[in-house]
Amino acid sequence: MCSRNDIVKRTPLGGNIDPEKIIPFVKTAQDKYILIALGSVLYDKLQDDIAANTLTGNYRILVNEYIIDTLVHYAMVEALPFLSYTIANGGIVKNISSEQATSPNKSEVDYLLQKELATAQFYAERLTTYLIAFSSSYPEYLATTGFSNNVYPDKGQQYRNGWVI
Repeated sequence: MCSRNDIVKRTPLGGNIDPEKIIPFVKTAQDKYILIALGSVLYDKLQDDIAANTLTGNYRILVNEYIIDTLVHYAMVEALPFLSYTIANGGIVKNISSEQATSPNKSEVDYLLQKELATAQFYAERLTTYLIAFSSSYPEYLATTGFSNNVYPDKGQQYRNGWVI
């Protein structure tokens, strides 16, 4: 749903990052967060439209204005703990790019992770609020097909009842 350029332009990730280091985390973020936010019916429709290059209208707006920001920041949440490491045949190696560089300590990484998580949650709430407000434009969002393997969208803590006295 997003490109390397989306990640570089919308997150603090540097432009010289190897795409191989971030792509697995984009997939993880799609599965863990975007699928849950959209539900499987809308998610599958968007995936199909993107694959067929037929994404248009409200669906293009949804992807470009709401989903990509949510996705790239959740991808960063997933990637941050691993970016300093390479896992290969020889085991796990901590990357140090130059003699001048120092690796951050755990509390610094945790701080960055919390900041990125807060940003991702902001965009996820914005996405959910938009989908609820404009659900008539996205009938797949409310669609239920009765299959036990469907993921139904998490609509957050939306209160629909009035006051109870």
